[in-house]
Amino acid sequence: MSSLESLFNPRGIAVVGASADRSRPGGQTVHALNDYAFKGGVFPVNARHTDVAGRRCYASLDEVSEACDLAVIALPAAQVPGVIAQCGRKGIRNAVVLSGGFREAGDDGIRLEAALLRVAREQGVRIIGPNCLGLVNVQAGVYAAFGSLVRPPQLQSGHVSVVVQSGGFGISMVIRCTLAGAGFRYLVASGNESDISMPEIIEAYVDDPETRVILAYMEGVSDGRAFMAAARRALAAGKPIVVLKAGNTEQGKLAAASHTANLTGSYDIYRAAFRQCGVIEVADIDQAVDTVLAFQAGRLPRGRGVALMGGSGGSAAVFSDAADECALNLPAPAPATHAILAASLPALSSLRNPIDYTAGFPRPDTAEGFGRAFAAILADDSIHQLGVMFAPIMGAQLKLGAELLAKAAAASDKPVFVFSAMNTELAPEGLGVLCEAGVPVLPSPRRVALAMRALADYAVALRDRHPDVVAGVPSEELLLSLQNNSVSLNEVNSKNVIRSCGIPVTRDWFIPIADTGVLPDDIVFPVAAKIVSADIAHKTDIGAVRLNLADPAALTQAIAEIQGNVRRAAPAANVDGILVSTMVTDGLETMLGVINDPGFGPVVAFGLGGILAETLNDISYRIAPFGLHEAHRMIGELRAAAIFSGLRGRAPSDVDALANAIVAVSELAWQLRDRLAELDINPLLVRPAGAGVVAADAMVILKSSLDVDRH
Repeated sequence: MSSLESLFNPRGIAVVGASADRSRPGGQTVHALNDYAFKGGVFPVNARHTDVAGRRCYASLDEVSEACDLAVIALPAAQVPGVIAQCGRKGIRNAVVLSGGFREAGDDGIRLEAALLRVAREQGVRIIGPNCLGLVNVQAGVYAAFGSLVRPPQLQSGHVSVVVQSGGFGISMVIRCTLAGAGFRYLVASGNESDISMPEIIEAYVDDPETRVILAYMEGVSDGRAFMAAARRALAAGKPIVVLKAGNTEQGKLAAASHTANLTGSYDIYRAAFRQCGVIEVADIDQAVDTVLAFQAGRLPRGRGVALMGGSGGSAAVFSDAADECALNLPAPAPATHAILAASLPALSSLRNPIDYTAGFPRPDTAEGFGRAFAAILADDSIHQLGVMFAPIMGAQLKLGAELLAKAAAASDKPVFVFSAMNTELAPEGLGVLCEAGVPVLPSPRRVALAMRALADYAVALRDRHPDVVAGVPSEELLLSLQNNSVSLNEVNSKNVIRSCGIPVTRDWFIPIADTGVLPDDIVFPVAAKIVSADIAHKTDIGAVRLNLADPAALTQAIAEIQGNVRRAAPAANVDGILVSTMVTDGLETMLGVINDPGFGPVVAFGLGGILAETLNDISYRIAPFGLHEAHRMIGELRAAAIFSGLRGRAPSDVDALANAIVAVSELAWQLRDRLAELDINPLLVRPAGAGVVAADAMVILKSSLDVDRH
């Protein structure tokens, strides 16, 4: 049972700030509880009234003597902390604060929200909001809400639970889902999330046996790892999370902050978290609706093979393009399937996949054949989902086709979709048959393909779900080596950190600044020469690197040039000396780094190295720690991933060694999460298969002692 059980299923609800006026929030809540037949106690509270909506109105919470688990507060912001204190004294452990005027309103609101939370903590009261539309339990008639949550259309009972961080837009998404046929369990418009936040609400949905699909509108979370933990639990429970994420651009972040004050963070990091936890991200309301309908049907595919049947060649072309984009394949029907199709469909039908049975069908005289054809396609082992393009047909023809398809779908466990241009007003009988059969009807072929991709991706996430990776603890030697270091480490010390986690580094010779005129005797040429300074991050930019030095004379000259360039470009830099490194000539340049995100903690970034890292911006991300499976996925996500297979005569790269290096950095980042601010290995040279990887340069930036103390 969820810790929020009494919030979602209260014995009684007090409405503080109740009003007989339906236009006011407190009035809307009381009337909604009446309208939707909440079976528990309803206790309007307002000293100026004796009766609200046919119910006794109490002068204060102290007068309420019956069991009450939830208070809905619709008062000016300044009065809310005092009411929360009353809730605590009365034993009311949950509150939904509809009132605005808190941190979204500026400095005074920030202070008021802090006071609100402080009182809630002292009194043991949990809060939804403030600045929210409220909470709904559709089945139980709990409408602790106002605004669009209590207005038509009436929400239908079902198994989709929702949490949204924007009342207006989020509930618009819910309304669209309702009109499309989705049924709901719980809804929370979470507002400012001063106390109960999206991750905890998702945890409650995972614990609820009646919730089967979770829909979220997200602008940001303050604790990314709490969200990931909730998402992983949802994946383990087989409850898909569908997320529409906004606030992803600089302008989007400003818009989100202006009305909900949520932390939006880096979109790349959120996308990485979604991938790691099997969260299905959608791009807009339409895709959210389609994906919810797809998951609500309760079927998952066993692969990425799809079939399309219809009487429109244009629909087939549009779908095929989208299927290719979605990494869905259109396998040819098996020979036995092909034989059934040939014997069952009209003579002019094209039996390749997509299967075009030409316009004007099905008809009563072809009904038996179409039924066999639908069943044969669904029985084909290479086909895992079926889309049928009924397109513009309506009336008796659509009803017949719907009945034939519904019968075939009922005998199969594979996902089935329909594209129809009709709505329920134009084709009530045919669409009604499909709705009753649980077959999602979507308004375009492309949207069918996108919904199929969502199911296929989630099925893969379930299949490939791996246990959480628990990284070990850093060695005492490593911790001691970091204690006395400055915030930025020079390349020598940075490579020592890299070497400690098992990543090979180039063979190096360090020449102190006072001894640059004397070269070590054992240098093996050719070499590179670089300045060693924690103050110079981009050495190449100022001419502080020389490559492919063939002999001592070339090295001596290069050292002099490097020192001169540094004196001119960075005269204030603290220079430790010169690092001479062996040249690795058979490696592909990649970049491997770590940033410490405020919401998610250490995040690993991987991409092509050198100047390509910034030029192409071809980078993948994962939240540390993670294992080899995620490391290989990171490599495969790059647009240029094919380069590791060997192109134009180049030998394939040692991808296994690269994946091991990525995992090692992931573990190091997690072990040093309280100390590490940033890490950069660029280039990390990936040598031919079997030869491993080599870190040619590295930079480690530690948190200052002040930052560590704050953490």
